[in-house]
Amino acid sequence: MRDMKTIFERDVILPFTERELYKKFKVPLPNGILLYGPPGCGKTYIAKKLSEQVNFSFIDLKPSSLGSIYVHGSQLEIKKVFEDAENKQPTILFFDEIEALVPNRNDSDVSYHYKAEVNEFLTQLDNCHKRGILVVGTTNYIKNIDPAVLRPGRFDKKIFIGPPDLEARVEAFKIHMEGRPQEDIKWLFLAEMTEYFTYAEIENIVNEAGRQAISMKSFITTNILGTVISNTRPSLDSEKMKLYYY
Repeated sequence: MRDMKTIFERDVILPFTERELYKKFKVPLPNGILLYGPPGCGKTYIAKKLSEQVNFSFIDLKPSSLGSIYVHGSQLEIKKVFEDAENKQPTILFFDEIEALVPNRNDSDVSYHYKAEVNEFLTQLDNCHKRGILVVGTTNYIKNIDPAVLRPGRFDKKIFIGPPDLEARVEAFKIHMEGRPQEDIKWLFLAEMTEYFTYAEIENIVNEAGRQAISMKSFITTNILGTVISNTRPSLDSEKMKLYYY
């Protein structure tokens, strides 16, 4: 995923690790980053690794906690979340499945209650980088997010996280096969068989191959893995990928 890593290095990591250089060129710190794309491709994992790279505190808000916000007083609770992040600055404030918090207000089924929440979130999001906060959101469906949230100055960078490329699939198989009894593994062959497979699906393939190897009283081999792959249909293809583009 070299192209994606280059974007993160240039547009996210370096502005925080080389602040004086970016200040000299009058390039502002990023305010918000939205990671979007199909499920199972590592968006949450990337967000957590990002906090380690820039040495920020990490506040993780799950959809369940967002639901709690709505039940208990809405705008006030959102404000408290940002205040907590500011007290722990520098902080990555991470919203998983952010469309649950900021749905498109133009949709007819979005109530006034939710519209008030979106307004409060926008207020807190504006210039939050000046308060030591980097907001990172993830979504599978970027089109379900309110357009105002996606404007420059709010989520400055929108980065598509797709299924792993060939090189990344090789590494994914190696990672998930590490420490398992194995022999005669042709990594490139397996990677070539798994175009459009997500990281989660590759992990599932390796686990299923392990089960079959146990029943056969065998090591895990390329043949066993290949058989599992042949009997597995990926959740994505070239047409389905279009559903996730911005």
